[in-house]
Amino acid sequence: MRIRNLAVTATLIPVLMLAGCGTDTASGATTAAPGAQKAAKPGLADEVAANAGQDGSDDPVVNAYYAYRVALDAMMRSGGRRTKQLEPVMTPKMFQAISVQAKYFRAKKLHNTGTTKVIWAKRTLASNGVIVSACYDTSAARTVNARGRGVLPTNTPTRWLDQMRVQPQQSHWIVDGGTTTPNAC
Repeated sequence: MRIRNLAVTATLIPVLMLAGCGTDTASGATTAAPGAQKAAKPGLADEVAANAGQDGSDDPVVNAYYAYRVALDAMMRSGGRRTKQLEPVMTPKMFQAISVQAKYFRAKKLHNTGTTKVIWAKRTLASNGVIVSACYDTSAARTVNARGRGVLPTNTPTRWLDQMRVQPQQSHWIVDGGTTTPNAC
């Protein structure tokens, strides 16, 4: 029982930190579960198509979200060891928050198996900037310990709704933070 509570806390701590990134003041349960992919690197385009069930988007803002999901998914599957791919797809403040999560995964010897899948993603405009709203499914991705045992309770939600701010940086878009909440989207 204590290990499960620790695992839930471990998963939610970095997510709660994400809610404070940028200027978003919305609160709620958040998480940093990995998602389907879309990235600039040619090798990841095939993974995007396979996991997202689509060929990506023509919208550079939505593509920035997919690139963020690819980078986050890689970090989670590596057990927090791979973080270099995170810097180009997110703001420094968000990178710091995700780096804390990566450090926690390394310290507790946790990693994700499988990948998550973005069901849909779309751009919206809000008073605080450009937002990508996206629904993703984590049923194929599990967080496990060093022995390969699942660390999350069986009743952990598998559908999540992301509301991520995306901002321009030099010649491309990057994710600036937001919220993720369990949602049967």
